[in-house]
Amino acid sequence: MKNNAAKEKTYSVGEICSLTSVTRKTLFYYDRIALLKPYDRVGVQNHKVYDGTALERLRRILLYRDAGLQIEEIRSILDGAQDRNAVLCRVLERLMREAEQKKEQIARIRVLMKE
Repeated sequence: MKNNAAKEKTYSVGEICSLTSVTRKTLFYYDRIALLKPYDRVGVQNHKVYDGTALERLRRILLYRDAGLQIEEIRSILDGAQDRNAVLCRVLERLMREAEQKKEQIARIRVLMKE
């Protein structure tokens, strides 16, 4: 275990999933793509554990994901690779274009329904 482990609370995979309503599959996927790495691995079975910093990062990931950001956009914000507001402006523009496309599709469906 890492040096600060005695001072800082750690969470098992199950606890993290319970606290955030994330599935194990999603948590393991984020680990595999290096978006959210466990704090440490413990025990004979090498179980993953997460610290408070990882829990907060996961909460930010979920917040951004629910707002419509893609994985690489989330990563660039959280890792400081790009300015958060610049990324959010690009996402907003993309979502607005997508919303306009959906409006057009809905209008086409309504026309088809009247035929």
